Amino acid sequence: MKKQTIATHHIAMFLFIMSCIQFCLANSGVRIKDVACISGLEDVQIFGYGLVVGLDGTGDRSQTIFTTQTIVNLLKNMGIELPAQQIRVQNVAAVMVTGILKPFKRKGTRFDVNVSSMGDATSLEGGTLLLTSLQGADGSIYASAQGPLATGGYDVKYKSLVYLKKNHVLVGRIPDGALVQREYTFNVLDGKELSLSLASPDFSSAVSMANAINQEFKAVSSNIAKAVDAATVSLNYEVMARDSIRNFVGIVDFISKVENVTFSTSAQARVVVNERTGTIVAGGDVRISEVAVSHGSIKVEVVNTPEVVQPIPYNPQSAITPNPSISVEEKSPEMVVLKGTTTVSDLSQALNSLGVAPRDVISIFQAIKEAGALQGQLIIM
Repeated sequence: MKKQTIATHHIAMFLFIMSCIQFCLANSGVRIKDVACISGLEDVQIFGYGLVVGLDGTGDRSQTIFTTQTIVNLLKNMGIELPAQQIRVQNVAAVMVTGILKPFKRKGTRFDVNVSSMGDATSLEGGTLLLTSLQGADGSIYASAQGPLATGGYDVKYKSLVYLKKNHVLVGRIPDGALVQREYTFNVLDGKELSLSLASPDFSSAVSMANAINQEFKAVSSNIAKAVDAATVSLNYEVMARDSIRNFVGIVDFISKVENVTFSTSAQARVVVNERTGTIVAGGDVRISEVAVSHGSIKVEVVNTPEVVQPIPYNPQSAITPNPSISVEEKSPEMVVLKGTTTVSDLSQALNSLGVAPRDVISIFQAIKEAGALQGQLIIM
């Protein structure tokens, strides 16, 4: 009875989430800036190799050769020469520094970077990153990083008797630890080739976005925006610039107004399930054709209760014999007929009445898909 109550609670939560999704999709649109961006203003991923110092004996060991070589080269550049065989430093760790350089980041501005261990260090807690150059995919140096790490955890060991660990201490973050040294070249906002790129390409969404922009600027022209393909909507800024009736609108003001235009997105109906966690997420556009669902489960349990047999005369050793017991429990299946155009919400109510567990719901969705009754795409994570 308790298991059925827990399953009913999970199904009720699933039903509530589905209802919220359907309500939001039916009653509100999305801003263009939330699902699209200006073409050519992409982020730049940068990375670099460096050293973290100041560790409390938790750095790389001597078998990590590249850490020792880096220390030797660093000291040599400072006028100190030592044989690599004599270096035994456990307070240093070799790391990779990664970050993302956003558009319009000017020279001298700062941004966050992540620092990850490369060798066999046990913790980066309390360490400081030495000056590290960060390069892009083209090999150009765009930024440099340096500063103390924040790991958000700890890893404490005491004589192999006490071991305390919180969070992952081999990856740290340096807030505002990187300094932009070079600005990268991106699409200049000259209005000649101005366009929007959808994060999730869809022909219906692209047309809907173009129509919403044209409706917003219909007082100027009805040809401000045009859907080029499933991911691109071109913008005709020259029409705005030639408008002599209204005050001149700069390109930055024009993009700002376009970004805040709302429109209705249209995506493929999908049901996403995660079998590892029992998570099910479905959109409000998912429909189910008429189908009959019957679900029953069989539980087989084998319990071994060993028994101790007393020794026989002249044999001082006791004997242990297994005593297995088998129990089989089968739930009586119930059948529910779902009518055509059934939504995921209706299916959830039906499964809730059966007391089906979340993982059984995943199996039912898979069976409905195989039967050809699920009008949407089933994605298994």
